[in-house]
Amino acid sequence: MLNYNDVGDIINNNRVVKIIQENFKYMADIKKIEWEESYSVGVKIIDNQHKKFFDIINNLISVLGRRVTEGDIKEIIDGLIAYTEYHFATEEKYFKDFNFEGAAEHIKQHQLFREKVAEIQKSFGDDLPGFAFGLADLLEDWLIDHIMTMDQQYKNCFISHGLK
Repeated sequence: MLNYNDVGDIINNNRVVKIIQENFKYMADIKKIEWEESYSVGVKIIDNQHKKFFDIINNLISVLGRRVTEGDIKEIIDGLIAYTEYHFATEEKYFKDFNFEGAAEHIKQHQLFREKVAEIQKSFGDDLPGFAFGLADLLEDWLIDHIMTMDQQYKNCFISHGLK
């Protein structure tokens, strides 16, 4: 059985397609990510947007359980980019409105994520299952880390300005 802890090494060695094909029946067992209350920033509009990101990632994970097509991946990436811009604009509007002191660093992290997504688009190749799996892993890790570190920093500021 495929050990998902070794996926980074497998992808880097370009063996992922063969391994995924050999273990395809296990792909449907990949667990979707679930929202936990510990991720909440206490602001409904932001929490709902974060939950939408979970939906996008889970959509990508569900694609892994079936034959992956270029159209599937492009649709998910396009949706991710559009939703990312919408979400970042929401946060950044509140940063400005509330004069959030951590805005500059937070906006820098948003830009780094945009750059990662742009790199992902460029790396789109023939290895669609490997690409999709790597993308899902990256998105899940980045999102949860970002929510738990960066986004928690503005929680008190947003709430103190009346957002609930």
